[in-house]
Amino acid sequence: MTARRWMYVACIAIPLLFALAGPLLAHGEPAERMAPFGPSPWSPFGTDRLGRDVLAAALTGGQTFVTVGLLTVLGSYLAGFVIGVSAAAAPRRWLDDLLMRPVDVLLCIPALLLIMVAALRTQGSAVAIACAIGLALVAPIARFVRMAAVRIVHGPVMDALRMQGEGRGYRYGRYAVRAMARPIAADMGVRFTAAVYFLASANFLGLGFDTTSTDWAVSVAANKDALMIAPWSVALPGALIVLLAVGTNLLVDDLLSDPRTRAVDATRRVGRDG
Repeated sequence: MTARRWMYVACIAIPLLFALAGPLLAHGEPAERMAPFGPSPWSPFGTDRLGRDVLAAALTGGQTFVTVGLLTVLGSYLAGFVIGVSAAAAPRRWLDDLLMRPVDVLLCIPALLLIMVAALRTQGSAVAIACAIGLALVAPIARFVRMAAVRIVHGPVMDALRMQGEGRGYRYGRYAVRAMARPIAADMGVRFTAAVYFLASANFLGLGFDTTSTDWAVSVAANKDALMIAPWSVALPGALIVLLAVGTNLLVDDLLSDPRTRAVDATRRVGRDG
């Protein structure tokens, strides 16, 4: 694995380590509250506005954030995939329109508006906000999957398989899965970043988790006024969000890039080094 890919993996591994192992690592944090935005005996990052250690808060604030983001993307991609593939494989044009026109309407609704309505109607329920984010992601996912699937379902390879009497059998499905795997996997990285963005925006605006939560986005919003006197209270949770989003997209792009493009890049590097 190249050094660049190791760097991408490290970008993802750091926030995931905070999210997965953080609660265990934060067991030794001070039990009592300290002075807001002051020094902390437990870490060099100081305290936040509630007198909690900044590092301890970051260690305990990522589990729910990452879990909700992943579950939201998986749920929305399952729904969008079914709609998109069904529309692409529809034997009649009217059936394609019946599936995709509601998706077009949903695309016109701003995602943050859906999140705000869900938050206000449910008093900030995390489940309702996650469902709103998932609903906002379903429409672009369905459009993307349909675009990726229609060229495959109605392409020459599928026509050849049908002529061979394969119908919709094993070889038919295997080819479709292989042909769609690369673009869909890359798109999932983009949708995960979008889910992180929407979730962070909702929490930053005070629509998601409780304002005293240690969630990373809530911590950024709650401590932003003290950025100059206690920069780590904002920089640490903000950096974890950025590393997770950027690292995911860079790694997915690198893993799923065209092998021919990678070969050309490798040849250029060898020629430059030589």
